[in-house]
Amino acid sequence: MELKGERLRLREFHPADLVQTRKWVADPEIARWILPAWPLLPSSWEEWLRRIYSSPDARHFAIVLLDGRHIGNVSLHSIRWEEKVAELGIVIGEKDCWGKGYGPEALRLLLSYAFWELGLARIVLHVHRRNHRAIRAYKKVGFVEVPEPWLFKLLRPWNDGEILTMTVEAESWVGTPMRSS
Repeated sequence: MELKGERLRLREFHPADLVQTRKWVADPEIARWILPAWPLLPSSWEEWLRRIYSSPDARHFAIVLLDGRHIGNVSLHSIRWEEKVAELGIVIGEKDCWGKGYGPEALRLLLSYAFWELGLARIVLHVHRRNHRAIRAYKKVGFVEVPEPWLFKLLRPWNDGEILTMTVEAESWVGTPMRSS
């Protein structure tokens, strides 16, 4: 499956994409925003990714420029089909691609797919309060900050009080339906 935008496409994540993803995770400037989701020991990444990427309750995509360059990854995970809710994760790992609008474009494609093709009603994400670039991208595509229930704060040991929860609802999202190929 592939989702096409103006400047990039989302294609299914392949095992070969792990090589590039490892480079991004090893970069402290990138890892500081994404490490809570990754196992700490690189030796456990393959098993973790095999489990994550084979889950029926997730959809993972590589973000690829139209020239074929893999610049990041975006995922819907922890999909709760009965509730029509999923969590979202994204990384633009190629630093020369930061600030060029690739994140919002990838998010629009993924949200269109989530709402119009999967029939989900709400997408939730968690972001560090100091990750201003990401927060701007999320707001640009319609995410809004919501208060997180106190119990969730207790269950997230990596939350130092600086994690924001943001959400976007299908009924209020104004994105254009996109079709996959």
